[in-house]
Amino acid sequence: MTEKVSAEIVEQTWQRIAQTSPSNASILANQMGKEQPYIMAYLLATADAEFEPHERETLFYVGMVTWQIMAQSSGQLQQVGGEILDKAEAANFEFLEQFAKEENGDFEVATRAILETYPEPEVFRYVVEAIMEEEPDAPPMSDESRGLAFVYLKTVLDAMIASLAHPHRAH
Repeated sequence: MTEKVSAEIVEQTWQRIAQTSPSNASILANQMGKEQPYIMAYLLATADAEFEPHERETLFYVGMVTWQIMAQSSGQLQQVGGEILDKAEAANFEFLEQFAKEENGDFEVATRAILETYPEPEVFRYVVEAIMEEEPDAPPMSDESRGLAFVYLKTVLDAMIASLAHPHRAH
């Protein structure tokens, strides 16, 4: 069993990327395209299809920070394949359908329940907080876009977790 990513690593990584210059951000995006091409394509495709420009930026940015955080996991992050992404997305949309059927479906309650058993709770917490946060100088994300961003980013995180190679386990 690998150790969970700490809140400190999450915070340090987020801060480091938040202070990255535009040219270094471009280099980082190129690196992501080489190391995680399926995740990059997934984030770009979902963002193009369903979000306003400022929402696309948030989705991609949070996805890039999540990748950088998971790259520091005690397990070795392997390249995420399309099949793993598809499986994770199907499971997340199935969860969303079940959640939507509940009369008293409360997103915050559901999120807290997921957090209690999630394999990477600090990374998950970052994703949720990042999409819920209102930027003072940017238009707000619509509730529908927040919900979709949550599903897509959780899909990416789930796929990364599934793609961790564990040093003490044979594959």
